[in-house]
Amino acid sequence: MIKIKILPLEGIEIENIGKLYLGQAKPDIEKLLGTPSANSNLQQLFYDHYELRIDLDHNENAEFIEFIYGPFQERTELSIYGINPFQIGADKLIEILKEKNKGKIDDSEAGYSYAFLNISVGIWRQSTEKGIDESIAEMKANQEYEENKDWLNEDLNKAKNFWTIGIGVKNYYE
Repeated sequence: MIKIKILPLEGIEIENIGKLYLGQAKPDIEKLLGTPSANSNLQQLFYDHYELRIDLDHNENAEFIEFIYGPFQERTELSIYGINPFQIGADKLIEILKEKNKGKIDDSEAGYSYAFLNISVGIWRQSTEKGIDESIAEMKANQEYEENKDWLNEDLNKAKNFWTIGIGVKNYYE
C-alpha cells in the first residue's frame, strides 16, 4: 500500500515519492506523479495509481486534491492528523476535523457532506447509517427485507465512513 499523508492547506506527502503542494504547477505535478490517467481533462488530473483527483485553477495550478476511493481503497493508505479518515468512523472523523478547524463549518448537507472552512477540508458520502436503518425498517414492514438484505447490509457498512475527502487552497470552500 502507498502511504499518503493529507496535509490541510499544504498538500499531500506520498511515501517514497515526495510532497505535492496546493498551488503547484501542472508540469511539476506531472514530474512528481507521472502522466495522469487516461480520464484526465484540462482542469482535472486523475491518478488511479494514487486513487486521487487534482483540480487545477485557471493558471493550471493545483487548487484541490480529492481522494475518491473512500473506504474502498486498493492501493493507498491515507492519514490526516494521524488517523485514516476512511476507517475511523464518520462521527469520529467529524469530531476530529471540527477540533482542528476551530471555526465555521458548512454543514448545510449535514450527515452527507461537510466543509471545514478554516482548514479547507471537505468530506462526502452518499448515504448515512440512519438513512439505511430507515430503509431496512421500511423493507421489513413491507416484507421486502429478506430479498434485499445483502445489499442493504453492504450499504449500511459503507455508510459508517465518508467516501471522499478533499483538501483545497485557503478559502477554497468559501
